[in-house]
Amino acid sequence: MTQLPGVNNATNGDQAFGSSNSLNELDMDDFLNLMITELQNQDPLNPLENAELIAQISQIREVGATEKLTETLSAVLLGQNISSATNLIGADIEAISDDNQRVSGIVERVTISDGDPQLHLTLGPKARPTEEAGDIEKGTYQYRVVWVDAEGSRVAIDPLASEGVEDAALQLTEDNQSVLISGLPVTNVGKQVYRTDGTGGGNFRLVGTISSGSESTFLDSTSDADLSQAVLSGEPTLLDNTTRSFTVSLRNVGEIRPPK
Repeated sequence: MTQLPGVNNATNGDQAFGSSNSLNELDMDDFLNLMITELQNQDPLNPLENAELIAQISQIREVGATEKLTETLSAVLLGQNISSATNLIGADIEAISDDNQRVSGIVERVTISDGDPQLHLTLGPKARPTEEAGDIEKGTYQYRVVWVDAEGSRVAIDPLASEGVEDAALQLTEDNQSVLISGLPVTNVGKQVYRTDGTGGGNFRLVGTISSGSESTFLDSTSDADLSQAVLSGEPTLLDNTTRSFTVSLRNVGEIRPPK
């Protein structure tokens, strides 16, 4: 009479248990059902020997122990991930959101989805220098991000206007820098990014275009000399409180700046 395949022995040639085969999909209930079926259909003239039965029971115990160990390790890993995620509440992080956006901001809360901790951030537009090399020289800069809303009106945001400061400016103290604009709202059309030159005044000139309305970031590395001659005309309506929510998986967190 044929025994169940040995759990710890190689099967199907040199393929060992733990590699990709149908045996790996068997759990303890499957083994019990197989053994009962085997006993019910055994040859009465050649019944299963006691030693064979004991060997199969041992195999079942090993499968049960493996499942229990896997469950325990999964629970430990989830606990560690939850602890790591909750420790990030209040921290300033750099990450890639679940909708593939580059985000930078404070973690507000944590939830669990399918065993994976999710970090939640609500961010408003902002502009800041980055460590990426660029061609922007030291100086004082202002920005406007402009688009046409659903009613056909031209609107804009000032990514530097934090805490109600109008006409805020970004001061760069070194040459060859770049500026990341982030936290941009979702719009029904693309957006245009305008910037003054390093004198901190003058016209807003076109830096570039964000083609997708869902894109939340724009990296500006353009020197004053390479700015477009297209100038922002008129006075688009400046919007306030254009916050946007982001969800970030713990594994997609890059840089962490702990809470102060």
